[in-house]
Amino acid sequence: MSSPIIATLVGERSGKLRGKVAVGGYWAKALQSIPNLRFELLAALAGVNSITVYYRGHRGLAAEVLHFSASGKVREAFAHYEEWSREDAG
Repeated sequence: MSSPIIATLVGERSGKLRGKVAVGGYWAKALQSIPNLRFELLAALAGVNSITVYYRGHRGLAAEVLHFSASGKVREAFAHYEEWSREDAG
């Protein structure tokens, strides 16, 4: 998983995590920090073995790109945010 929020939320400077345990820990911490988190789905775009989810969240516009393995499980995930800066992570 790749997201600019990873660096500030869990201290991984690369902004990237590998494995179910690391990604699960990230999401647990993220959901605890914003218990009433809500998303407004704007569009879902299909690709070849991938999907892009475009939405509005508490930080503004965002898109997440998910790449799937041959078995249909998420292999990679990339999060992108409108006008992101590290100061926005709080």
